[in-house]
This record gives sequence, C-alpha cells and structure tokens, in this order.
Amino acid sequence: MAEDAILGFLHSNEEISDSDRFAESLGVDHDFLVNVIKSLHGFKLVDAEDIKREKWVLTDEGKSYTVAGSPEVQSFFAIPP
Repeated sequence: MAEDAILGFLHSNEEISDSDRFAESLGVDHDFLVNVIKSLHGFKLVDAEDIKREKWVLTDEGKSYTVAGSPEVQSFFAIPP
C-alpha cells in the first residue's frame, strides 16, 4: 500500500518534501514510511536523501532558570545590599 502511494505520488509530483507529513496524510507510521522509502531507494526506484532535523527544548531545570535566573544570579540577589 505505502509503496503504491509513494510511487503514485511521485508519478505526478517531483518530490515528497516532508515524509512526516506524507506519512500523516496516508495514516501510516513515519518510521514505517521511511523504511519503505529506503527499500525503494535500495532497489533504485526512487532517489532519497536523509534530512536531519533537531529540536532543542529546555528541561524543567532550564525552565526554572528562565524564571528565577541561574543559581549564581539567585545567590547574588540573596545577598542583602
């Protein structure tokens, strides 16, 4: 099913720019879709390029520092004038 969807889409479009969105539109798991694309690439039916996306988020500790400041700043402000 996924192979047919990929090949059918590529028959009328130049590329799948976002495999995550494409997987979502098909209602399949993204990792499953990536494996299908790699398989098609291995058989030289499609060209594929890995794109790495990183997302950085603050930990709970980091979030607390944005509110109260770093421990050093907190110590500095704890000293009376």
